[in-house]
Amino acid sequence: MRLKLTLDELGNVFLLLLYGNMGYIPVLMPNTGGAVTVQNQINESHGLTHIVLFVTWAIILVLLYKSRFKLQLNLLSAKTALGYCAIIMLPILWTHDLTNSVSSFVQITISTIYAIYLISRFPLERLAVMLSWVFVILTVGSFSFGLLLPQYGRDHFGNSGSWQGITAQKNTLGLVMAYGVAIALAMKPATFVHRCVRAGLLILCLGMVYLSQSREAWLVSAMLFMVHFFLKLVSRFARRSRRPVLLICFIGILLVAGVIATNWVEFLKLLGRDATLRGRTELWAAVLLECQNHLWRGHSGSPFWGTGAANRIYAVTGWLPTSAHNGFLECLLDYGIPALFFLGLLFLISIRNGIRLLYTSESYESRKLWIYLIFTISIFNMVQTTTGFPNSISWLFLVGSACVLERSVKAAVQPVARTRWAPTPMLTLTNPAS
Repeated sequence: MRLKLTLDELGNVFLLLLYGNMGYIPVLMPNTGGAVTVQNQINESHGLTHIVLFVTWAIILVLLYKSRFKLQLNLLSAKTALGYCAIIMLPILWTHDLTNSVSSFVQITISTIYAIYLISRFPLERLAVMLSWVFVILTVGSFSFGLLLPQYGRDHFGNSGSWQGITAQKNTLGLVMAYGVAIALAMKPATFVHRCVRAGLLILCLGMVYLSQSREAWLVSAMLFMVHFFLKLVSRFARRSRRPVLLICFIGILLVAGVIATNWVEFLKLLGRDATLRGRTELWAAVLLECQNHLWRGHSGSPFWGTGAANRIYAVTGWLPTSAHNGFLECLLDYGIPALFFLGLLFLISIRNGIRLLYTSESYESRKLWIYLIFTISIFNMVQTTTGFPNSISWLFLVGSACVLERSVKAAVQPVARTRWAPTPMLTLTNPAS
């Protein structure tokens, strides 16, 4: 594993840093808290946000041009992601907020194409190295801001003692650092320096997960360790024996899930949560009621949170949420059933290929990272709006992981070419004298 980056890789690391922060620039973008102030903050940093977006898009277009637009668009995952983009485009035909609809479509499309570009352009090992650099910078930056610049690095949404680092909010920091835990666990150190980098990244990421006080990030990080050791166990079995092992483990997971469901309240208390998940269950019910009014079109990508359109939800919840705290519900709320179908299909394809890879490939060591990322996104998307931000690294990871796993499964199950059998001709003796 070569840690040194080429100039091309360095440019992509810079881009991934912008995605890792979801376009948020610390210090320059105000962040105080609350749904009402969030809209004011967006208005205040409106110009800077557009500059960041235009710089991001320009660099991506240059990279695509240099690669001659060679993208692996034959994958079902890539087609599904682009199908989702097409659904996002449809509101342009009827919306009254044309600017916002066009902006949403351009953002999600460019992000999707960039994710496909990354897995088409770079070997998996180089992608892992680039991501390692990205998360080392994000982790060191977040730790430095939280320690040395607490007025920017500590959470400002009323969560006393929580850190937000160089991200916009504590839950965002927890999410990003959980990705860092996944990357550190998947690293394959070959030298002492590599082992030090891996250990340092893992320790810093776990520390920032703890300091974020995001209970979801705590739980997902713990589950990532379980998944990591589970894959180590499965890899010790021969390929033909893995299906029964996976089946037994699946039954075990169902039993554990049943025990947790039976003692749900006690389990949440251990995580410092109540039965409503800090009001999330009431919020989800209110969002579902709102979605019934626009099942097929949603709100067509128009601003919802922090506007009068969300007043009915605020009245039910008694607080001012800034999102649905569920990526699937947010998708349904914004774009309706068609978009939710493509988003759900992308997750199903990814999970199915991840499981298939476990029993079809002799070795999936270089693909573990993408299994970890899909697992992390899937869990987070049920309690946060993880896939609701097109300019976030979560969307890149979802599309990229889906494509990598599909490509890996195809390579693992590809039949070996066989030559047509022909009988060996019999040797005959000839008489030289004849």
